[in-house]
Amino acid sequence: MRYRDPANRIRLQLLALVLAGAVALPLPALAELPSLGSQTGGELTATQEVEIGQRFLAQARQELTFVHDPEVVAFVRLLGNRVAAQTDFDAYPFQFYVVKDSRLNAFAVPGGHIFVHSGLIERSDSVSELAGVLAHEVAHITQRHMARQVAASKRSQASSLLLVAAAVLAGMQGHGEAATGLVAGASAYSQQEMLAYSRSHEREADRLGVKYLAGAGFNPDGLPRFLQKLQSWSQLQGRAPPPYLSTHPLTGERIADAKGRASQLDNGSNAPLGETAFARIKARVQAITADSPEKAFQELQERVRSHPEDQAARYGLAIAAGRSGRSQQALDQARALVADHPETVAYRRTLAELYLAEGQTDAAIDEIKAALERRPGNPDLREALGKTLLAQGKAEQARQTLREVTRDFPERPSGYSALANALSRLDRPVEAHRSEAEARWLQGQRTEALEQLRLAKRLARERDSAQLSQIEARIRELEP
Repeated sequence: MRYRDPANRIRLQLLALVLAGAVALPLPALAELPSLGSQTGGELTATQEVEIGQRFLAQARQELTFVHDPEVVAFVRLLGNRVAAQTDFDAYPFQFYVVKDSRLNAFAVPGGHIFVHSGLIERSDSVSELAGVLAHEVAHITQRHMARQVAASKRSQASSLLLVAAAVLAGMQGHGEAATGLVAGASAYSQQEMLAYSRSHEREADRLGVKYLAGAGFNPDGLPRFLQKLQSWSQLQGRAPPPYLSTHPLTGERIADAKGRASQLDNGSNAPLGETAFARIKARVQAITADSPEKAFQELQERVRSHPEDQAARYGLAIAAGRSGRSQQALDQARALVADHPETVAYRRTLAELYLAEGQTDAAIDEIKAALERRPGNPDLREALGKTLLAQGKAEQARQTLREVTRDFPERPSGYSALANALSRLDRPVEAHRSEAEARWLQGQRTEALEQLRLAKRLARERDSAQLSQIEARIRELEP
């Protein structure tokens, strides 16, 4: 069976190798599979799960297209972290990512990594639906479902898994026919079975997800409502279901159970939580991820014509106009939004982006500073200020600004990359390579991070030996 979803294929490869022992993780002796509701990880320790997650992330960055838009990513992380705060899980932190893919999908991998497709964001009708999907994935992590699946599978399917693992290795080495034959021989444990969560795990993730959702202040009905829509879409399409259903088996009983659980919980308030911001995010996602900027522009323009009071549509139209080469229309639309809603930071930030694209750096900085007055300390705005200062040719001011960003937000890879650009402009290559190394490490790219550090080490011997010991120490820390 060929997997068209690269994320599923990467997960298959990692899971097969772990189950067969081909991944160099020192698994302890076989343990009993924990009962439902337990956060015990079965065979895999938290450290091993983090290692698996890092391996997945490194490969995913090569094969998936990530959305790096600060506003979109910040919103998804805000929702995810708000939900995750309702758990008592502390084995490792949660990380949330947006993948540019129009298909409906979201998935979690060990180590706290949760991915959501841009298409799922666009098709969610409320913020509680999107938060519900994230809550469900958070529950898969807190209950260590993959680790427990490994424990169960190793007890019952060891011989078949060895064949599948061999097939994965053969396929990765280009021996397609051999891989096909090996997989066919492993019929007792098919590729789809390796990826699919058990129904009991799905019910558990639903029940906990609804609980997390309500605790975070969202309408707990958001999750079952989205599941119901998934089922309806699949039935109406009359063809292969969305990728989400291939790894999250869905039944009417499961939806009914989730609805029953949600009905027993307080929805917190009748007022929608974050719906205005979510509408903006959906419009932004539509504009920035469209394969055809022209099509996105036409669709958003029609929305504005039909509903001129729709702020989100006007916002998306400004972005789509810029991406489709209509710079003046984009600026006019964004200026009008700022004039009508001067307190909305998103509109000022977008206007600054449009000014910067046109080389109007002074105007861009004015908008960023105005936004910072309303949201002091915001890392996205501070980073944008540093990048704009660099575009103005003020490299030292940019360096100082971006250094503060990396100091205050050390887990932010984009800050380190921007700082590396400023340092390079100032002819400080050793520091530039060190900064880029940190960006690559934070993105799960260990090999690339070490390459940057080794470049820094070579240059330090020639130009700045004072940094040599620090570079060597960091290399030792990152080496496997």
